[in-house]
Amino acid sequence: MLASLNHVDLRFGPQEVLKDVTWAIQEGECWGVIGRNGAGKSTVFKLLLGELEADSGTVVKPTKERGIRMGHYAQDLVPETRGSVLEEALAAFGDVEKLQHEMRELEHRMGEAGSDLDEVMARYQKVTEAFEHLDGFTIRARAESILQALGFGSADFERPVETLSGGQKSRVMLAKAILQGQDLLLLDEPTNHLDLPSLRWLESFIQDTDATVAVISHDRYFLDKIATEILELELGRSRAYDGNYSEFMEKKEQELELLERHYEQQQAYIKNQEEYIRRNIAGQNTKQARGRRTHLAKLERIQKPLRDRRKVKFSFPETQRSGDVALVLENASVGWNGKALYAPLEQLQIKRGQKMGIVGLNGTGKSTLLKAISEEIPFITGWARLGSQVKLGYFDQHHKNLDPRNTVFQQIHAVNPQALKQDVLGFLAKFQFRGDDVDKPVTALSGGERARLSIATLIRQGVNLLLLDEPTNHMDIPSMEAMEDTILSFTGAAIVVTHDRYLLGRVADSLLRIHEGRAEFREGGYEDHQAWVDLDLSADGGSDSESPKGERERRTGRGASGGGSGSPDPEPARKPASPQAKPSSAANLQRPVKPQAQTPKPIDKDKQRAIKRFEKHVTEAEARVAELEAKLAGLQKEMAAMDPADWQAFSAKLDAQKTLEADLAYAMSDWEAAQGALEEAQR
Repeated sequence: MLASLNHVDLRFGPQEVLKDVTWAIQEGECWGVIGRNGAGKSTVFKLLLGELEADSGTVVKPTKERGIRMGHYAQDLVPETRGSVLEEALAAFGDVEKLQHEMRELEHRMGEAGSDLDEVMARYQKVTEAFEHLDGFTIRARAESILQALGFGSADFERPVETLSGGQKSRVMLAKAILQGQDLLLLDEPTNHLDLPSLRWLESFIQDTDATVAVISHDRYFLDKIATEILELELGRSRAYDGNYSEFMEKKEQELELLERHYEQQQAYIKNQEEYIRRNIAGQNTKQARGRRTHLAKLERIQKPLRDRRKVKFSFPETQRSGDVALVLENASVGWNGKALYAPLEQLQIKRGQKMGIVGLNGTGKSTLLKAISEEIPFITGWARLGSQVKLGYFDQHHKNLDPRNTVFQQIHAVNPQALKQDVLGFLAKFQFRGDDVDKPVTALSGGERARLSIATLIRQGVNLLLLDEPTNHMDIPSMEAMEDTILSFTGAAIVVTHDRYLLGRVADSLLRIHEGRAEFREGGYEDHQAWVDLDLSADGGSDSESPKGERERRTGRGASGGGSGSPDPEPARKPASPQAKPSSAANLQRPVKPQAQTPKPIDKDKQRAIKRFEKHVTEAEARVAELEAKLAGLQKEMAAMDPADWQAFSAKLDAQKTLEADLAYAMSDWEAAQGALEEAQR
C-alpha cells in the first residue's frame, strides 16, 4: 500500500469537512477523485502530503523515507527557482545533480592515478550505482521529452520561468510532477491548461505508466480514458467504486434506486405507525400507542436521496418559433486589426434545433466568431444573417447578462414581472435552484451557479438561437450535467464553443473545426469524428489510444483479453495427381507438385488462458449472485413474519436487506462485466 486514509475526520472551525473518510491507494491503480466544488477533494490530497493533520483517524503518507518517489501537481504551485524552464523541471532532482558532480570529481581523481586509486574507484562505483538508481543518465532527456509533449519547443527550454504566462507555468509544474512521481502521482486538475494534443499525450502517459496515479478532475471524458477506480466525496463522506467514470455512474444510479426504495418503505412504515398512534393514543390501546411513539422517536431516519444525478427530462419550448434556418454565414471570417484568423467560410446554414460544436486550439478564433455573430465585433469578411423570427442570446464566460443587485429569484422574475411566483420557482427548479438557493444574491453564487442562472435568463427571455462560449468552465460535474440537460432540452438552435469532449459528445450533432487557417464543417457528433476533432492524433495511435483504459487495463488485468491472431486461413492443399497418371505432353514432364497438408491454425495460448480466467470469473460471479439471492429471499420471509411494532428488530432486518440488495446489485454488475469480457475473449 502506497498511502491511505483510515476513518479520517477533519474540521475547519465549526465546519465538518471530512467525516469518516477511508481510502487506500495500492500499486498499479489509477484513481479518479470526484465530487462537488468544496467537497474536500484537494483537502484529501493535503492530508496525504502532510500539509494538514486529521482531527481523528490515521493517515499513512507516501513519504520519501518509505522509499516512495512521489510527484504532486496543483494549480497554485509556484516555481522553486528563478532559472530556466528546463532547470525548474529538474529542480527536484538535487540529489542527482550532487551525484553527477561527485562522479565528475572522482573521474578527475582517477585520472591522476594516486595511491588511493582503489578507494576512489570503489567510491565511484557506489556513486554511479546511486546515480543509475535515480535514473540520472536519462532524466534530462525525459524532462525535455515531457516538456515538448506539454507544448514547449526546444527554444523554450532556456526561457526564464518568470517570463512565462500562468498557464505555461502550470504546465512546467505538471512536467516536474510527472518526472518526480515514478511511484505515485497526485494530480489536482491537471487538464485545465492543456490543449488537445497535450491532453491526449497525458491520457496516453497515464495509461502506460508504471506509477500509481490519483487525479482530481471534472473532465469526465478524461476520467473515462484513464481511471480504473473512482473515489467520490459527497457531503464529507467517501465511497470507492471499481471502474471508470461511466461505470461509476451506472453503479451510483443503482444505489440511488435502492436507497429511494428503502426511503419510501420507511416513510410508509412511519405513516402507518403515526396513524396507529393517532387512533389509539387516548383509547384502550394507549400503552401500545405510546410504545410505538417511543420507537418512532428513536428511529434513525433514512435521508431522502439526492436526486441531482438523476436525469430529469424537461424541455424549453420556443417562445417564438423560428423559421427552418436559424443562421446563415456567408463568406465569413473573423480576426483582429483587420487580419483574418482563417480563410473565409463560404456558406454555412444552422437549422432550427441544430446543436453545432465549434472546436480547435486556443487562439484560432472560436470565441471571436461568436462575438462577431452577436455583433459585438465586426467580421473581417462576409456577414451573418439571422433567420426568420430568430431571437439571439449570447452566453459569455463573464455572464454579463446578470444584474449583481438581484437575487436568483429577482433575476428571473425581472424578465416577466407579471409571472406568478410558483411559475418562476418551477422554472428555476429546472436549473437546480431550489429552496433557499432562490434567495441567494447573484454576487454570492459560485461560477457554476452563475453560469446556470445566465443561461436560465436567456431562455426565459425567449431566445431561440443560443451562442454558448465555454458554458461548463469552472463547473463541478453535477453542474456540467445540468448544463448538458439544459442544452439538450432547448428546442431552438445552439452553437457551442467548448473543450469539454464529454459535453461535445453528448449534445453536438454537427461540428465546425477551426485549424491551421481553415474553418471546416462536418455533420455528426464527436464520436463520429474523434480523430478529426483531436487534430488527427489517433491516426497512428493504435487501439489503446481509443480504449477507455488502454494499456493499464491489461497491466491490472481488468480488461478483456485480445482476440485471435487475425491471420487468414491457410490456402487449401492442392489435390495430388493420381499415381497411375501417365505423362502425355512436355508439360507433364515437370516435377509433380508435392501434396501439402493443411496447416492447422496456431494455438493462441494467451487467448486460451484468458478464456479460462474469464470462465472462472463468470462461474464465481454466478455463484455469488445465487448466494445473495437466496439470502435475500430468506431475509424477506423472516421480515414478512415479524411484528412491525418491534421496530428495533425490524429496523435491523431492514438495514440487512438494504446491504444485501446493494451487494446483489454489485454482484449482478460484476457478473455482467465478466460475461461481457468472456464473450469478447472468445471472439
